[in-house]
Amino acid sequence: MVNNLAEKQVKNVIENEENGEFVLTPEEEAKLTRLAESILQFWDVSITSIEVIQGGQMALVWKIHTSEGPICLKRIHRPEKKALFSINAQNYLATKGFRVPGIIPNKNGELYTKYGPFLFVVYDWIEGRPFELTAKEDLEFIMMGLAEFHIASVGYKPPEGIPVFTKLGRWPYHYIKRCQHMETWKISARKMQDDTFSELYLAEIDEFIQNGNDTLNKLLESAYPSWVSKVKESPNLCHQDYGTGNTLLGDDGKIWIIDLDTVSFDLPIRDLRKMIIPLLDTTGVWDQETFDIMINAYESVSPLTEEQKQIMFIDMLFPYELYDIVREKYVRKSPLLVEELAGAMEYERIKLRALQALIKD
Repeated sequence: MVNNLAEKQVKNVIENEENGEFVLTPEEEAKLTRLAESILQFWDVSITSIEVIQGGQMALVWKIHTSEGPICLKRIHRPEKKALFSINAQNYLATKGFRVPGIIPNKNGELYTKYGPFLFVVYDWIEGRPFELTAKEDLEFIMMGLAEFHIASVGYKPPEGIPVFTKLGRWPYHYIKRCQHMETWKISARKMQDDTFSELYLAEIDEFIQNGNDTLNKLLESAYPSWVSKVKESPNLCHQDYGTGNTLLGDDGKIWIIDLDTVSFDLPIRDLRKMIIPLLDTTGVWDQETFDIMINAYESVSPLTEEQKQIMFIDMLFPYELYDIVREKYVRKSPLLVEELAGAMEYERIKLRALQALIKD
């Protein structure tokens, strides 16, 4: 058990973060360093120094310098059952030689140490650089790495007693829920008098709610149900947060995936949609060349059938990017400008026209 001093330290950090008041002052950094020292007593490591890498978010990350080289200590900010699913998934991939940081067991041979509601894990430290997605070579590299991850993850089964986290077959529910949210947010918008963002939202959101419902119908009429049934027999993991923040081009010239906290079973194209659509959204136009580069790079490792690509195009139709902007406004209360909403709406229209040309009746 972590000592009482460490208990007070972690409680202070959590309270500050939850109140939105956390600032990594020298004093807070010192507390986090002491917390790391306390937790690392459960591992057989010889510490020379400690760096707080990430301390302003709910996930805490330390770089631990030891006599045998650097390692990483991380506090997993996920419910325990989900954390155990992802920790064991990462260990499965690392053990079979896939390029994710290996997990270093504690003195009891366990993959983690539990303190309070949180699990702490120690990983190999991976040196490398982030990918630059405006560079074609990097873009191709990161998409090929995603395909390799999907292939390597087939065969993972969580240990007995750990729940399976899957989104297989749940896309229709996700569409319905988001459309309901967009409908409900009209109530919030009506309460904001003289707010130009809300005025535009009320004037034009019905078009996009209808697009969401149309996407649901297209998905249900596609080969989605049969593909889900097939994948359930031997599912692959989806990363769910794949991108430049969670990948590195290692010093060995290979791609490394450094954060698997959000993994679950799902169709592999869900990760493609989450990579491709937000990236194209940054350009303000539909960049068919970049779209093709990304899909072709993925397929150079893991080809998709025509039916599977049709399902992917259908999923991409849903106004996810617009939904995220509006959620920021009405759920997280972010002070967004009407121009941001107008830009998101225009991009959804551009995206819709491009994808409709790719979807076969």
